[in-house]
Amino acid sequence: MNAKRTPAEVLAESRRRDSRLKRAKVLETIEEMTGRGDPVTFAAVAKAARVSNWLVYAGGVREHIEAARSQQAARDLRNRTTGTSASTTGLKTDLALARQEITSLRTDRDKLTDALRRQLGQQLDQAPSQDLITRSTN
Repeated sequence: MNAKRTPAEVLAESRRRDSRLKRAKVLETIEEMTGRGDPVTFAAVAKAARVSNWLVYAGGVREHIEAARSQQAARDLRNRTTGTSASTTGLKTDLALARQEITSLRTDRDKLTDALRRQLGQQLDQAPSQDLITRSTN
């Protein structure tokens, strides 16, 4: 009972199959991105799944992306409130403290270099000139 299909029916079936495959690819991409912790955005999903932007906004796909985005936002909020991830303010404070420490270490290094130069200069001043001439020729 294999009825002959018209070219329009064949084309319609082909397009439905292609649509199912692309939608499955988008859903798989969303799961992969969520698993890796990559930010899920409509554009990022479309690019990663190699589908059109229109498809990721289409019904049946849009809901999955919005759910993944909500899940990531809730996780980020939970991490900030529990202190398991650094906040922007905390990172800025750490950076400012690190810069202060670097400045302090550079100042200490410069002082020590200066002191070493003075000490070597004093040693050269105290050494007899004949010893210095002998050392330089050897």
